[in-house]
Amino acid sequence: MKKQKPDNLKGFNAFNQLPQEIIFTILDLLNSNPLDIKSFSLACKSFYAAESKHRTSLKPLRQEHLPSILSRYPNIAHLHLTRCSRVSDTCLSFVSHACASSLRSIDLSRTHLFSASGLLGLALNCNNLVEIDLSNATELKDSAMAAVSQAKNLEKLWLARCKSVTDLGVGCVAVGCRKLKSICLKWCLGVGDLGVGLLAVKCNHICYLDLSYLPITSKCLSPILKLQHLEDLVLEGCFGIDDDSLAVLKHGCNSLKSLDVSTCQSISHNGLSSLVSGAVGLQQLTLAHGSPVTSSLADSLKKFSMLQSVKLDGCLISYDGLKTIGNWSASLRELSLSKCSGVTDEGLSSIVTRHKDLRKLDITCCRKITDVSISRITNSCNSLTSLRMESCTLVSREAFVLIGQRCHLLEELDLTDNEIDDKGLKYISRCSQLSNLKLGICLNVTDEGLIHIGRGCSKLLELDLYRSVEITDSGIIAIAQGCPGLEMINIAYCKDITDHSLLSLSKCSRLKTLESRGCSMITSLGLTAVAVGCKELTKLDVKKCPNIDDAGMLPLAHFSQNLRQINLSHSSVTDIGLLSLAGISCLQNITILHLKSLTPTGLAAVLLACGGLTKVKLQAEFKWLLPHRLVEHLEARGCTFQWRDKVLQVELDPKCWKLRLEDLMP
Repeated sequence: MKKQKPDNLKGFNAFNQLPQEIIFTILDLLNSNPLDIKSFSLACKSFYAAESKHRTSLKPLRQEHLPSILSRYPNIAHLHLTRCSRVSDTCLSFVSHACASSLRSIDLSRTHLFSASGLLGLALNCNNLVEIDLSNATELKDSAMAAVSQAKNLEKLWLARCKSVTDLGVGCVAVGCRKLKSICLKWCLGVGDLGVGLLAVKCNHICYLDLSYLPITSKCLSPILKLQHLEDLVLEGCFGIDDDSLAVLKHGCNSLKSLDVSTCQSISHNGLSSLVSGAVGLQQLTLAHGSPVTSSLADSLKKFSMLQSVKLDGCLISYDGLKTIGNWSASLRELSLSKCSGVTDEGLSSIVTRHKDLRKLDITCCRKITDVSISRITNSCNSLTSLRMESCTLVSREAFVLIGQRCHLLEELDLTDNEIDDKGLKYISRCSQLSNLKLGICLNVTDEGLIHIGRGCSKLLELDLYRSVEITDSGIIAIAQGCPGLEMINIAYCKDITDHSLLSLSKCSRLKTLESRGCSMITSLGLTAVAVGCKELTKLDVKKCPNIDDAGMLPLAHFSQNLRQINLSHSSVTDIGLLSLAGISCLQNITILHLKSLTPTGLAAVLLACGGLTKVKLQAEFKWLLPHRLVEHLEARGCTFQWRDKVLQVELDPKCWKLRLEDLMP
């Protein structure tokens, strides 16, 4: 007989007695996994209520859900609307009233439809708003900036690619937002010297300023460099900036710590020499894709005793230039020479033997270096945490042993398109802190090497095996067993991979990205296992996997509710399988090229059913087979179509070609 509870314990819930502080501490520890937070909130009413009060950040999928979501979460401080393709003024009006006292930042960088009216409501009602991101809002004009200027406490404003904003709009912001500390005007082509100058004069607290690709000249640099708190200045692609422009630096900008003059072809050693007397505290300098790095240019920077990071990507660099960098008094922590022509063993060795405190080194596509450089790097720079050396094709397989023997602190290692083999990976497996490993197009790597990595690199989060064709199931199984925290794996075009690999990867519960295009032997059975075991999966690529069919789509629809991007091109999925994906509310990006069984009728039904789609890639032929009104309706809903003009590989019944929108819509 079942024992009855005493009357005084009926309805009693011990969880209700827990202090809110303890529950909040538990929720802080669960923040890395949204599924854990959801399960926690559904445990009991008190946990549900506590989770509602605890949440301060929100990333909704659709604007129509905002009223119900914000009514549940009253303390939202950070609202990210980047997954909502369109956000109306009405929606922003609701946000401005629902989050009037709590909202501190809002991200509208990937959304459209709103106007100056909606922004004005935010600025006037949300007094604690300190950050607004309006990047990519190409339709916004100066009236929108006038609205933003009413946010008197604004500290951060991001306007990248707001190409319709002019000096007038920026001037409004400068006058109204006096507390501004960070602003990005990248690609705001209507903004020139006048607008930038007004910002510098009115906003005295600016510490970060991005003016990339603006049509500015030396006229605005003088007030900019008088900013007492300016630490980070980005002038990438500012073709009006030359040596004479930088001469104003001689008058001083002691607060400046980071300067980016990438793609400024008119700047030479003469202009950079002005930095020496004006920006003595400079720590990071980016000269990528600029003038040739000669001895004179390098010599002009040698007096920067605090310089820690130098990026010279894409520059022509001489041996004398490298040798001069090696003689600098500063001790570099980061050096990027990616795709620099002219880098040789002798020149690179002269740098690494002097700058022994390097933490990050990028020598991608430095095709002239050999084992000599690797020996010098590993012998001198034992504290490296990041080494990128893609396509260093003259480095022999023996040299990679040295990396594992001497650089045990590595966290990131890019060996794409190199001669590394299993012996090299055996030694690299000693790098127990490794979290990101790229072995794409490494044709000498086999399962034996991956087994070593699986045993020694338990902290691995990302693994790229793109076109490493000697890999089979044994290697992937070893990785899955030894690296349970794996979040991304690329096994594209590893032709011998089968469902056994996917079954093992299904045990990696944190897996977010699976790229397996061209793995012709995997089937829906393996995909089902991944869907069931990897509930955090957000990106899936099964292009050119002919054995993936509708049987794999049904489990995806049921278990992979976080899936946002999927590529099903050249698979065997039909209309029915695609339609089942409508149950994934997060799905935003879908590529479906060359599906033999895809019909115009089925495609239309799928597009209507998947209400959250923002990007669809289709064959150009379907542009004429789908009703024009249907395409217009979907575009108005926020979906962008990318039509690919390739030969249509499906045979369609001409009777199905013409559809009526009325037959498809409710």
